[in-house]
Amino acid sequence: MKVLLPISDELFGEALSRFTQKHNWPEGTEIKLINVIAPLERQPGRTKEEKEKVFQNERIHFGRVLSRIQTRMQRKRPDLIVSYDLLVGTPTAEILSLAENWQPSMIVMGSHGRTGLERMILGSVSFYIASHAPCSFTIVKIPDSEILDIELDESDLPNEMKTYV
Repeated sequence: MKVLLPISDELFGEALSRFTQKHNWPEGTEIKLINVIAPLERQPGRTKEEKEKVFQNERIHFGRVLSRIQTRMQRKRPDLIVSYDLLVGTPTAEILSLAENWQPSMIVMGSHGRTGLERMILGSVSFYIASHAPCSFTIVKIPDSEILDIELDESDLPNEMKTYV
């Protein structure tokens, strides 16, 4: 069995990881963690150099995030085969493209729980994937108490955010 686990950030990633670890998967189940980074031209910044710096920081940051989640999952569930990929593009397009090519049995995503106007303005990646996925799909509603139960330190923040903290 193959399970695709898109991770938007470390807080939701850890919560989804805990949900996934509790599930009774068949032996040899493959879990693929992914994060989608915006392409260079969509990164914040006025110059190409500024955009490149933010892009590289994102790659480094999310590479570390996915690596930490992978390590924790493998430590707690050595029966699972856990890998990760960093993708570049639009989240919905990249998730669906990977789902078509890798052919998972299931996609598991978290819901931020946005409603009303906020959902209309920001859209919903989970809703779009659920509507277009070529396989089974599970949305995990993650309680605030579980999200806030994750320990982070300064090294978990992207460099560009450290100036604001």
